[in-house]
Amino acid sequence: MSLQLKAYREQAHLSQDDVANAIMVSRQAVSRWETNKTYPDIDNLMSLSKLYGISLDELLSESPKIKRKLALDAKQPQKKSTKFINRKTYNANDESFELITITLLSAILPVFGVFIPPYIMFRNNKFNRYFILIYIIAMIVFLVSLFNCYLFLSDIFTHSSTEIHLD
Repeated sequence: MSLQLKAYREQAHLSQDDVANAIMVSRQAVSRWETNKTYPDIDNLMSLSKLYGISLDELLSESPKIKRKLALDAKQPQKKSTKFINRKTYNANDESFELITITLLSAILPVFGVFIPPYIMFRNNKFNRYFILIYIIAMIVFLVSLFNCYLFLSDIFTHSSTEIHLD
């Protein structure tokens, strides 16, 4: 089973890290599955079958096609494959517009603008369509909100009493 998991991952042109991020497990877990140290649970097997675009039966059964491919791969010298991300697989998980909207709404109140953008940057992943734009917007909102909080607090603590004399 470990060889099949690795073969399907390579066939999808994904790294272990890509698979781990897509199904929300650690990269080490994917590595342990592919080295036959542990086995994925049923939920992860279902996620893997969706990710690779195959049925659960096909993922679990020994495929002669995979065996032949593994035999051919062992004979051929290793070549570096170009990284390819199957966008169809990840569009269902694209949170770009939600993350941008939440970030921009957090800019309304400076206090929220200090705490929400770091969470948005943590939540953002490279499978979002506007991955870099989300980071840029979140960073700008964070910095502007931090500055606004500084101004607000400096006004409170440096309040000087001014008297107006009318003559």
